[in-house]
Amino acid sequence: MGTGMLLDLLSDGALIAIAAYLIGRNKFISDCVHTPTRGRCFATLVAIFAPLSIMGTYNGIPVEGALANTRLVGALMGGIMGGPWVGLTVGAISGLHRYSLGGFTAEACGLSALIGGLLAGLVRQRLGIHRLNWKIGAAVALAGEIVQKGLVFVFGPLDSAWALERVIAIPTTLVSILGTVIFIIIIEDLQKTRETHSAQAAELSLEIASRTLPFLRQGLTPASAQKTAEIIYELTKMDAVSISDREKVLAFIGAGDDHHAAGQPISTASTRQVYEQQRLIVIETPEDRGCSVPNCPLRSGVAAPLFSHGEVVGTIKLSRAVSNTVNAMDIRLADGLANLLSVQIQLAEVDNQKKLREKAELKALQAQINPHFLFNTLNAIMSFCRTKPETARTLLTHLATIMQHSLTVRDDFVPLKDEIAGIYAYLEIAKMRFGPRLTVDIAIDDAARHVRVPVLSLQPLVENALEHGLFPKLSHCRLTVRAAVEGDDLLITITDNGVGIPAAKLTTLFTSAEGIGVKNVHRRLASIYGGGYGLTIDSGPGEGTRAAIRVPLERRHSA
Repeated sequence: MGTGMLLDLLSDGALIAIAAYLIGRNKFISDCVHTPTRGRCFATLVAIFAPLSIMGTYNGIPVEGALANTRLVGALMGGIMGGPWVGLTVGAISGLHRYSLGGFTAEACGLSALIGGLLAGLVRQRLGIHRLNWKIGAAVALAGEIVQKGLVFVFGPLDSAWALERVIAIPTTLVSILGTVIFIIIIEDLQKTRETHSAQAAELSLEIASRTLPFLRQGLTPASAQKTAEIIYELTKMDAVSISDREKVLAFIGAGDDHHAAGQPISTASTRQVYEQQRLIVIETPEDRGCSVPNCPLRSGVAAPLFSHGEVVGTIKLSRAVSNTVNAMDIRLADGLANLLSVQIQLAEVDNQKKLREKAELKALQAQINPHFLFNTLNAIMSFCRTKPETARTLLTHLATIMQHSLTVRDDFVPLKDEIAGIYAYLEIAKMRFGPRLTVDIAIDDAARHVRVPVLSLQPLVENALEHGLFPKLSHCRLTVRAAVEGDDLLITITDNGVGIPAAKLTTLFTSAEGIGVKNVHRRLASIYGGGYGLTIDSGPGEGTRAAIRVPLERRHSA
């Protein structure tokens, strides 16, 4: 009977495998696994694993007045995927259900489901979801079975318990271990597939962004949109690519260009839906696309909004000629492209607005993002997309912080802590170029953190120290940033142990065409605070450089 029972129990493995596949494929459920204590996520995970555990009971095989079943697997998976609270709840629900069916193992099986779910949840909480693997899952399943069988002997008559476990002990233990292992392996495989797609989409998005940057820096115009669409069409191999503003098609290339021409009003309901809902939409059928022209060859695709300062200013649409062919990589690619192109559009708008601002020097510096730094960073991120996706994501986060700091600051003065946050992100990216030979030491006194300073007054000095002072140096490099209140003033120093500045160059540093960033900082500080305040630089060949900014605690403008 042992072999037949094992085969019958293994048939439940198909249900477990299907559940694992559906969980791994569904983005919302996958996200819930990472935030299981949120109300909606908690309810979703319980609603999945409690019925799975109960179905294991219903599919059980009557043996010696009890049931041989896979109920424990559902409780264990609830704990592994959702943590202790989900595991405890799933175990309690399935345990109460088993208790209600009666039998001499009712108490033991009901309690073991609760303990198993809680045990698996505590293991997940201790190790974290990313460190769980099939070996740990097998160990948890074995522990759960041992607990269950021990409770059967505790609560049931000894003779009946022995007669039962002699028949079901090995089959149920093997099935519980195998079911748990299968579940975890499927989840891991699907997760790796999603990460591969994400890395591929990120790499392709960054390549497109780097090639389109020179065009979109001119703004979202028909000419820049056409060049951008051509690049995207070439690299993505989509059947059609289109870019529009809020009223008309700016560029279109690919199938359907006989009626989707640049300059024409928007003719698809899906594009209008993106503007109305301000979110990415997936188009599966011609009905979803909503083209006003009958027999349009384009049938599915992805449309994503392009944002500028929180408002939708355009859309990008990647289209295919076959219905229901949009895959996960298409969606991630469209989303990544939309985000990167939105940043580029904002950069172009900032460039245009610089000419209209009354304080041209200050606003130009506020909007300045070094294109060489941007290209170098994008190329480095692309190189990590396949080999070190976590590193790539971290670098993207730091790059987004720098861009946000440069693009969203509206005031001429910001708290020093905000300036330091932008510098910290910049330095984290800079470490990628220097490697272990760069050491950074930032020390800001608490009293100095909230003192308001001119926006972007420190970053040009940090950039200058890295590029001209430290990067040419082959040995260990050190950059130190200090800020402290001295009397009624704030003193900020940026010191490096780099190659230094020759005396002849140092005397003309604030007047020559070179070092425009440092010169701008000096001129701005002098115009704002007057004599006695501003920027001073001390340096010598081979002795490093010390740049010092002294400003009053209370902002004071010269007459």
